[in-house]
Order: sequence, then structure tokens, then C-alpha cells
Amino acid sequence: MAKKFDNALVYRVARYYYIENLSQNDIAQRENISRSKVSRILERARASGIVNIEIKVPTSSLVEELAKRLLAVLPVKRIIVVPASVSESTDETEEQLITDVASVVAAHLPGMLEGCKIIGIGWGRTVYNITPYLPFVAPDPERIFVPLVGNMTFRNRFLQTGINVSRFGERFGGQTYYLNISNFRGATGQRSEAETYNIQELEEYWAKLDAAIFSLGAPPMENDIYLKNEMTMDMFTENDMDPNNRGEMLSQVFFSDERASCPIGKEGRRVVAFPLEKLRELRCTMLIAAGVKKAKPVYYACKKGYANTLVIDHLMAEEILKLAEEDRKA
Repeated sequence: MAKKFDNALVYRVARYYYIENLSQNDIAQRENISRSKVSRILERARASGIVNIEIKVPTSSLVEELAKRLLAVLPVKRIIVVPASVSESTDETEEQLITDVASVVAAHLPGMLEGCKIIGIGWGRTVYNITPYLPFVAPDPERIFVPLVGNMTFRNRFLQTGINVSRFGERFGGQTYYLNISNFRGATGQRSEAETYNIQELEEYWAKLDAAIFSLGAPPMENDIYLKNEMTMDMFTENDMDPNNRGEMLSQVFFSDERASCPIGKEGRRVVAFPLEKLRELRCTMLIAAGVKKAKPVYYACKKGYANTLVIDHLMAEEILKLAEEDRKA
């Protein structure tokens, strides 16, 4: 009859492996058992609670100090600074910075969204890359994820908000609502009855939003490749190219002066998007971004009050502090 795994044996094997760093082959020889049995014992050690593995979100005194300094110059309630795994922010390191920020914010999101039932989701690479790192949480049929902006593209998955809504809904076990309309009106300039109903129902969800998760882009004049791959230059307006234009968020441009945000592009596009000014009314607004090229848009978006929670990498944090110092001296 096969020998049962007694707790003393399980404890010894776990200690050899996790504390003394012995290989499974060494443990098998020491205990006179097979290597496959060692593997099964280690599985039992984890399942029984003899071994508890905890993976902590990375932090350091540097990022904690950066977050503290940013809280002193930005009108936000919470800042998470992610220690980047690269030493500089360049076109070549941008994907790694996005991965760093997306993976860390995913660890925080379940707690940050606790109690939130209607959650708006934006577009962009950073938001898109969060969901693979999210845990699957207990299903909540009362929670629903809705788009904050309509799909903009025929080719770019990062600008398909419906994809992000689906991915968040799957991970959180919640419902989803989609905007199934074109961002361009027909020749008559009118929406169909079905499209109008779709928009009105989405706006009803917007009126009751608990939280919004979104990112942003550079102003169109700074050669935002995603926008310019989807729009020709004759579709942009003076507002899009205004020198006081500080960035694009949810298909709207915003400024460093007192002007309100406005839709990007000419009137004919008519993108359906949650108004940026209404973000100030929500309980939880999370702006998530990576890379120093977005430091200025993030800085001004926070100063405009569009976010009360900010998640960025430490390289961007340092750049934003420089911008704040320049403003202070001006």
C-alpha cells in the first residue's frame, strides 16, 4: 500500500525546497522517494496551507517619496508610482513601461473598485494591457462595465473600447454594455432609431457611474501616431492644433487655459464620449499612463481635475515634478 503523506514529511519537503533551496532531485534522494512524489508533496503543502506564497506589489523608498512629492503639487487623492524596470523612457522602452504600469495597477484594481457597481472603461494601450494581469474575482452580477468612448478605428485594437469592456467584464465576473454604432454619421447627418436608443441607454449608465478607468494621448500636433493613422489631416480643427492643447483623452482635447474640453476633429465625426468635465463629479477616476512623453498631458489633466487617482511609472513621476517646478518659477 502506498505510504500516505504525513504532515511531518510535507513540512520537511517544503522546508528543503523553499527555505534551504534544495532541488527536487536532492530532496528525493534525501527522503528516499521519487522526484514525482516530491512534486506532489509540494502541491499538497500549498493546498493545505503549510506553505503560503505571497507576491507583493513592488515598491521602494524612491517611489514612495515621489508619490508623496506629487501629492503636494497635484490636486489628486491618491498616487501610485510604479518602479520601472528600465532606466530611461524612449520609444524602445515604451512597451516595457506600459507592461510595468499595467501589471502593477492590476494588483490594486480589485481593492480600488470595491463597492463600485457601474464602471466606465476607456481606450489605449495601457488600459488594454491591464486585463491579462487581473485576477478572476468572484462574479458580481450587479456590476457592469460600460464604454466611456465609442470605438474609433477599423484597424487598431487599442482603440476598440468594446474589447476593453469585454476583458474587464470577464475578469470581474460582471455584466457588459456595448456601443454598437459608427463614429461617423451618414449623409443625412442623423442617427438611426437603434443607434439613438443605444446612445441614450449608455448615457443612463453614465449618469450613475461609480468609477472611470482611462488613459490619454499626446496632442495631435505632437504626431500622435494612433490618431493620425485613423484620421487625415483635413479632419483636424484649429482646436486640435492649438499650442495650448495639452492632450487627447476619450476622443476629446483639453487645454492648459480655462477653456472646456472639446471633441477632437470636425463636427462630422460626432464621436460619442463621456464629457471630460463630468469626470470631476465621479467618486473614483483613475488615470493610468506610462512614459515621459505623456508627462505633460498627465500633468495638465490632473490640474484640470479630470482624475483623483493617478498610476504612473517613476520616470514619468520625475518628469511631472520638473514641470511643476517650472510652473512654480514662472
